[in-house]
Amino acid sequence: MSFFFPFHCHTRFVITAVMATALAYMGVANPTAHWSTPYSTGGTIFSSPAIATDGTIYIGSNDNKLHAIHSDGSAKWTFTTGDWVDSTPAIGADGTVYFGSWDNQLYAVNPSNGSKLWDFNTSSSIIASPAIGVDGRVYFGSKDEFFYALESNGSLAWETYVGNAITSSAAIGQDGTIYFGDENGTFHALNQDGTTKWTYEVDDVTDTNKSILSSPAIDLSGNLYFGSGNGYCYSIADGVSAAVLNWKVGTNDRVDASPVLGQNNEVFFVSRDGYLRSVDTVTGITNWEGFTGDVFYSSPVVDANGRVYVIGYTGFGENHLFAYNNDGSKAWDTNNSSSPLTIGGLVDSSLALDSNGNLFFGCFDQQVYSVNVGSGIADNAWPQFQRDGFRSGAWPSYSINVTMDPTGAGEVNGTGIYNQGATATLSITSNTSDGYNFLHWTNGQTGSSNPLVITVNSNLNLTANLGVNIYNLTVTSGSGGTALGSASSFTHGTLASITAYPNVGYSFSNWSGDGITDTTSATTTVNMIQARTITANFVPNSYSVNVSIAPGSAGSVTGAGSYNHGDTVTLSVTPDIVNGYSFGYWSGSILGNDNPLTFQITSDANLTANFGLNIYTLELNASVGGTVSGSGNISHGILHTITATPNVGYSFSSWTGEGVTDPASATTTVNMVQARSVSANFSSLNYTVTGRAGIGGSINDINGSYSYDSNISIIATANPGYSFHGWTQSGNGITNTSSPNTILSVDNNQSIQANFTPINYDLNITTSTGGSVSSSPSGVPQPYNSLVSLIATPDNGYYFSGWQGSGINELNSSTTTITISGDHSVQANFLEIPANKFLLQLNANPNFSATFTTGSGLYDENESAQISASPSSGYTFSNWTGGSVVDENSSSTTVVVNQDLNLTAHFISNQYTLHQHANAGGIVSEVNSSYDYGSSVSISATPNVGYNFFKWEGNGSVGDPFSASTIATILDDSNLSAFFVKASYNVSASVVGSGITSGTGSFEYGDNCTLTAQPSEGYYFEKWTGNGISESNNSSINLAITEDLNITANFQPFIRTVHVIAGTGGAINELNSSQTHGSIVSLIATPYSGYSFAGWDGNATFGNQFASSTNAKITGDSNITAVFTAKTYTLAISVNGKGSISGAGTYGHGENVTLSAQAGQGYTFDKWQGNGITDSNKSTLTMLIFQDLNLTATFTESTPHLNETLEVVQFEPSWYSNDWFGYFYQSPSNV
Repeated sequence: MSFFFPFHCHTRFVITAVMATALAYMGVANPTAHWSTPYSTGGTIFSSPAIATDGTIYIGSNDNKLHAIHSDGSAKWTFTTGDWVDSTPAIGADGTVYFGSWDNQLYAVNPSNGSKLWDFNTSSSIIASPAIGVDGRVYFGSKDEFFYALESNGSLAWETYVGNAITSSAAIGQDGTIYFGDENGTFHALNQDGTTKWTYEVDDVTDTNKSILSSPAIDLSGNLYFGSGNGYCYSIADGVSAAVLNWKVGTNDRVDASPVLGQNNEVFFVSRDGYLRSVDTVTGITNWEGFTGDVFYSSPVVDANGRVYVIGYTGFGENHLFAYNNDGSKAWDTNNSSSPLTIGGLVDSSLALDSNGNLFFGCFDQQVYSVNVGSGIADNAWPQFQRDGFRSGAWPSYSINVTMDPTGAGEVNGTGIYNQGATATLSITSNTSDGYNFLHWTNGQTGSSNPLVITVNSNLNLTANLGVNIYNLTVTSGSGGTALGSASSFTHGTLASITAYPNVGYSFSNWSGDGITDTTSATTTVNMIQARTITANFVPNSYSVNVSIAPGSAGSVTGAGSYNHGDTVTLSVTPDIVNGYSFGYWSGSILGNDNPLTFQITSDANLTANFGLNIYTLELNASVGGTVSGSGNISHGILHTITATPNVGYSFSSWTGEGVTDPASATTTVNMVQARSVSANFSSLNYTVTGRAGIGGSINDINGSYSYDSNISIIATANPGYSFHGWTQSGNGITNTSSPNTILSVDNNQSIQANFTPINYDLNITTSTGGSVSSSPSGVPQPYNSLVSLIATPDNGYYFSGWQGSGINELNSSTTTITISGDHSVQANFLEIPANKFLLQLNANPNFSATFTTGSGLYDENESAQISASPSSGYTFSNWTGGSVVDENSSSTTVVVNQDLNLTAHFISNQYTLHQHANAGGIVSEVNSSYDYGSSVSISATPNVGYNFFKWEGNGSVGDPFSASTIATILDDSNLSAFFVKASYNVSASVVGSGITSGTGSFEYGDNCTLTAQPSEGYYFEKWTGNGISESNNSSINLAITEDLNITANFQPFIRTVHVIAGTGGAINELNSSQTHGSIVSLIATPYSGYSFAGWDGNATFGNQFASSTNAKITGDSNITAVFTAKTYTLAISVNGKGSISGAGTYGHGENVTLSAQAGQGYTFDKWQGNGITDSNKSTLTMLIFQDLNLTATFTESTPHLNETLEVVQFEPSWYSNDWFGYFYQSPSNV
């Protein structure tokens, strides 16, 4: 371990108290030296030794190395890591050495040369020793609070976060459960997949740390033993879903060293309180305890005699190796003069004991010690920390092997390595392909159980015995024949011979059953790999009915196949309606159009089912806002082109209806697999409408987006003092521009303005005696809200005394203004100048350049007068003249009045810049110019070719913003922009012939328009005609739009060649000619005598395919055949008398028939009777059939020859046994 805890003071007193007891055992034999000198490392040793089967000792050191030491104490090799190696090595089944380091790595090292096989990185130091499962998987915990499972190649199998650092080394239970503790007092049980099985929390004890640094020991019953920093040693059982406490034994200090199991139901553990304890594993009662001194982390070891060894710190710098007998008596310790070693420092390394009695441990003095204690390691349940010298942490395991006899006769499942006490299930799978079956077990097990379930407590090498199968063969036959070959006792793999013999009138069909070499051969073999039942099958002779389809994929027919003579055949036709076919007629062995067709089979029959394509109606509809093209009668399966053309102000939206290829495309196709009704949907275009009011009023809110042809109510409302003065607009949508309440029809993006003019009011100006008044602007009527400048000028000897009236802005200023808000009457008052006063008069230059002046009037001599002048809009004050003012350059100053004064305030007219800018699409008359305030400036905008003027925008006062030429009033620096829009043109297309066009519509100037011509079926595109066409012969052209265009697409029909012929049995009207596509031709078929018209066959659209006189639509080069079928007639024969006949049946027109009559016994043929008989007296004759016939064969009874002489013949009785045989009478002529 990596931490050193100081020795506790109370333990020192215990040592003093028991020294006398320790002396009582001094006479017991001491250990002997194994190594003459200890093995030295370069650092303190906390790691414990692990011993390999070849005697190599592996141990880590704080010199950052893992040391491999030969059994004689010499160095074998070292492996260097990046930090201390406190982790105890674990040795795998193949000798691989696994250990951890403070450099956060877990290493796998080659035992032969110390080379690294692999490493695995964690997030913190690894102090715990790895545990190795039966399957080679490596388990360990890390200070990073994760527990890891690695495959033997170093790859991560899984990891589990436990939430606390892990120092405890893991132990693996019999069932594979992994057990370990963490540094916060939680004992963990994990399943083999890393999931938590259960956890157990140790007790909280005051003034203790309950961390679990101890590694668990496990007995064969599965009980777990471990210590804790809370001073307890615990025994718990694995209750599957939770831990079950068996007992706990308390001590006076930490229990950090790992417990070990003894040989007699006892567990040994040491505590930091200085004692080694033996505790009964069942009851938890302490058997005995012996003094050891302070033991930090070093665990004891038990030898084969039950003696337990432990090293403790006994104080005063001494560290002793103790040996206790299994009764608790101390055998010896190294604190005597004859001890073979002196331990040079503290020992945290756990003890390791090999089979030769050599004891190994590491020390704080950086050395590894080895002494011989005379007895090897105990063979018990858990003899030392992590079970054995390998320190693998795994349960004892045994191998189960099974040998197959004979080799290759089967496979076994369940062999392998098993933990001691585990249940193994062995199952044998026989090699059935070679005929083996399991018989019994030998060599360690008996019986024939399969599977075999055993409890594993030793290595086993079993034999599974298997034998070859013997099988029976049974051969049977169906009706119509016999079969031979039945036998028994065929060994597996024998090819047994079998033969089938058909009866007369039957044919061998096949064998049924498994394992037959050739099921279609009457003589063949059977592969006897199991018991077999084989049947020979026979069939009566049969006829075939073959049906072909014309055209090949137009439909299907059921009922074709093989039939016995005389069977009823039913042929049913199913046209391929998906691809648009319908059944037409039968041709071949049988003619007609019956469906289903039923007939009696008397010979092989070959027929053709003829089909034709359907024609469907395509109906096109258009919603408001556009037109459609492409309707008509269309053949099945055609992807027929349709086009939707929106009207002005509308856009195509979608197609609705079934079969449309792309409903979102204005030009698309319809899959004509049935009659279709498709509708084109159009939606009106949306346009932006902007409305504003000029000075003096307002309009209703109409700003927004509107659909084409919308009618918007627009209302202009004049403010008080103003009247409505008409609408101006960017387009032509306003119904009545003179009405304040009217309608705007939306046909494009629109900007409108309501204009208002102020109302004129009377301004009546009067004066009192002594002066006059001038005004600007002059005149009686003045517009509302206008500002009128007034100047009152006194006559000589008078002075201005003030204004009377409403609306005057400065009543006491001879220069003032009045704001017109209605009719006004104002008067300027003047008074005579007193003799002792001086008159101060103020004037503005130019006239009306000041809104008011203050300070004019009568003053005493040398009186100081405050004067001021305020400029009118568009003017700036300059200076005073006419007297000695204090500051002539200040609009507000003083003057000393010592005489009559006439002062003038001078003003300068302001200059403002008018900036004009043309947006894309035009030019303006000027760009930048300066003007006096109030100037009226003519402005004009000129659009480029293909553009239209739209409106003026900016911060200037424009008379009509929608007029390209208008007036701008200069009131401030102004920026005006002229906006232009591209001119729109319509492109339309007309069609000559049959076809459709796409690409038409409304376009802006300079746009490219692509027009495409699509001919209808049977037509081809010829050319375009119209303005602006560069390549008239291309079906797709590009047009540069500079004007309205009307283009014509010209289509011409294909010329089709038509050939009409008559099949056997009739004639047709001659019709071999060239026809335009879609032409209707007349067809007439005339059957010959004995024939019937069956139908028309060929690639044309027939009005009625089965009418002898019909029309056909020509849609391609056509070869048309009139099909005729010979009439069939019934030949019936009746018999008069006794006899048999042949030849009756059904025959085609003109067929040659042989009739035969055979008289019965006692009868002779007489004659034939009926129509068509050429020689009635011949019993066998031939005749041609041209009609239904009903014949009679007449037979007459024969006359006996009784008048002939009879001869009596007596036979010799040598060969008969009766006494009397009799006589025969016969005609001599017949003897």
